[in-house]
Amino acid sequence: MAELDSLREPDYTGSNRCWPCTLVNVLLLALFVLWLRVRNRRLMGLTVATLGVAGIYLRGYVVPYTPQFAPRLVAASPLPNDLFYDAGVDTPEAERPSLTETDLDGETVLSELATAGVVESDGEILLLTDAADAAWHEEMDRLSALSLSALAAETRRTLATVSEADTFTDGAEWVVLGGELVGRPVVVAELAAYRVLDEYVDDESVRLAGAQSFRMFLDECPMCETALVESSEVSCCGGYTKPNQSPDETLVCPECEQRLFTFPSE
Repeated sequence: MAELDSLREPDYTGSNRCWPCTLVNVLLLALFVLWLRVRNRRLMGLTVATLGVAGIYLRGYVVPYTPQFAPRLVAASPLPNDLFYDAGVDTPEAERPSLTETDLDGETVLSELATAGVVESDGEILLLTDAADAAWHEEMDRLSALSLSALAAETRRTLATVSEADTFTDGAEWVVLGGELVGRPVVVAELAAYRVLDEYVDDESVRLAGAQSFRMFLDECPMCETALVESSEVSCCGGYTKPNQSPDETLVCPECEQRLFTFPSE
């Protein structure tokens, strides 16, 4: 069993198994085995079938580049999505994307921040002003030096919308708000932005929403200073996608393995 476990790929099996990828691999494997049988290569067909099924079971898929094409192939088919994912589930996530919720749309928020002198345009690119960016990074440095419990207490003390904040660690570090997890880097970035905006914005709703928007200007993780990379909200295997649904683009810290920002869908 230990040898089998060493061959297993947990990212693509168990609860992380992508069923469209599995289905496509099983069908392609079956077609290849049938082709071998037609050519009277039954022993080879049996061997291929055995190894192929074992590979799919242990590794998630055996056909190279399956994650790049299988979900799109199944999504384009007439097969109902409920065959692969729970009907009542949209995008199950353990984490909460922000410290607070807001009804303001991103365009309105950025317009308000521009009026307040927090953001400015450089051609088609929107940037934080030098003063706001410097103050934000200074505050993030201070907050990132706090222990996780002290950061949770600081969050509760600073935000009137937060009445209770706990902590949770499972390899990554989280602040728990209302039973939902907010990644420590997100808390540091957003809480620092909220405090900086006190100098610029009087409207509390704009201040809260603006603190979320600040995270789109991150280029490195506020905790470990690793350069952020662009990724996708849903990885193929283990992800939950619906037919014709495109996952949102995200900024992710590859070291902390946490998402720092999700770009709104157009």
